[in-house]
Amino acid sequence: MENNYFKPKETPVTYCLVAINLIVFAVLEIIGDTENGGFMLYKGALNSYMVLHFHQWYRLMTCLFMHFGIEHLANNMLLLFLLGQIFERAVGATRYLGIYLGSGLTGSFLSFMYQCLMGRNDIIAGASGCIFGLVGGMLVVIAVNRGKYAGINTKQMLFMALITLYFGFAYAGIDNVGHIGGLTAGILITFFSYGIPTLIWISRERKSNPSVDFGGENPYTLDKEQGNMGDKEGQ
Repeated sequence: MENNYFKPKETPVTYCLVAINLIVFAVLEIIGDTENGGFMLYKGALNSYMVLHFHQWYRLMTCLFMHFGIEHLANNMLLLFLLGQIFERAVGATRYLGIYLGSGLTGSFLSFMYQCLMGRNDIIAGASGCIFGLVGGMLVVIAVNRGKYAGINTKQMLFMALITLYFGFAYAGIDNVGHIGGLTAGILITFFSYGIPTLIWISRERKSNPSVDFGGENPYTLDKEQGNMGDKEGQ
């Protein structure tokens, strides 16, 4: 069976994103303690008070590349490395990066709004909003490809999303609002940037080439045609 996970030339964005997260974590660990909420706040983690009172909106982005400890980092990077490469091949590098960052920023913003509405002042960091966006995006890719893509089917992706959300609600310190926001954004952005163009393309091809079978797995990918203070929450 061909190994498709160690080909950086085919999935450059995934490798770059993993590298950036690892480098940021290493630097933060060298100069401080990534499990210390105060240190992470000082270095750019998301916090509603800092955004509202000091207008530090950049935290919506910087928090996406910060992690609370090695376990938090490892869990997110494993999912990003494995799922990210499949998704990048499906939608193309540009759309992939847009969906990844768009989902993460949506999750961050919804977390920020939730903190404001609930009067909370947590410190939030992590790439899970981005990764949930990839999960949502893969659901769209699989649906467009008639229920299966790269050996993954709809039931498997739904199970992954539900079990991950379940663990988020089952354990304290997890930013579930960011997770749900990222998942929803991933579905919507992928549907409009990949799903609709793909369905239009398939429809046109069926009309111009009625003898072509579009019932098989992976009939089309866009690559071929052209994506409370002190408390800390991990995304």
